[in-house]
Amino acid sequence: MKRILSIILCSILTLLVWGCYGKHEPSHDVLARVGEHTLTTREVLAEVPAGLNDSARAVFIEHYINEWISSQLIYDMARKNLSNIDHLNNLVEAYRRDLYAYEYRKRLSDERLAADLPEDTIMAFYKAHRNEFTLQRNIAKGVFLKVPAQAPQLSALRKWVASAGVQDVENIEKYAVKNAIGYDYFLDRWVNTDDLKDNIPYEFDSKASVLKPQKMFEHKSNDMIYMLYIDSCLYVGDVMPYEVARQRIVEILLNERRMSFNKELEQALYQEAVADGLVERYDVEMNTEK
Repeated sequence: MKRILSIILCSILTLLVWGCYGKHEPSHDVLARVGEHTLTTREVLAEVPAGLNDSARAVFIEHYINEWISSQLIYDMARKNLSNIDHLNNLVEAYRRDLYAYEYRKRLSDERLAADLPEDTIMAFYKAHRNEFTLQRNIAKGVFLKVPAQAPQLSALRKWVASAGVQDVENIEKYAVKNAIGYDYFLDRWVNTDDLKDNIPYEFDSKASVLKPQKMFEHKSNDMIYMLYIDSCLYVGDVMPYEVARQRIVEILLNERRMSFNKELEQALYQEAVADGLVERYDVEMNTEK
């Protein structure tokens, strides 16, 4: 039964679309038309995700056109058959107002508040609430290298990586330019240890026992040598370091300021509109009984 209904529906859609094309001569920019609604090349291309190959791009465009046609047909049918169209129009208009107001408030608050958030304010919030910011994943600082197994000076490289002092890092960077297949210096920032493990073809245990501070890990696979030095490591449940928690704190503080800013904006706009005679309130007795 479902298959029969599907076949009937597809046939109806095909006939309706064919009928639409049969009555109008499409312009060179129009890809599809349903009644008075048209879909242009520019509109479709604006929705195509970046990075798709030619085949995936063609599939996406074909799917988008079909979905657009179906959506327009159902929309037109709904407008003709729904009895509460005025109520729906009111909901659409209310949503439109809310969307405009939201975007305007957000733009104003982002412009005025983001640049006015001192670093000491962020740090003070962190110190007062640091125990509330705990890690959900292990993080680490260190150095990662991927080099061919036949690369020169491997013994020296091991010593540099195992030490990772200032001079050692300079030697590692010079070596990496000429010999490394992959190199990541993250002694100055925290990274997710899951990302580190994803770069190494090794079955790490669930406790990641090799990812410990001041420890050098080496693994050989498919004529490649992977070297990983962990200088510092923090684990799930530990307090987030400031540089990791900072962005989250910024969002918290901005949200608090947005709420205050929005209230001030609403009051200012209302007072100005009343003063200009744009807003008037009338005392009208309303019967609230149903």
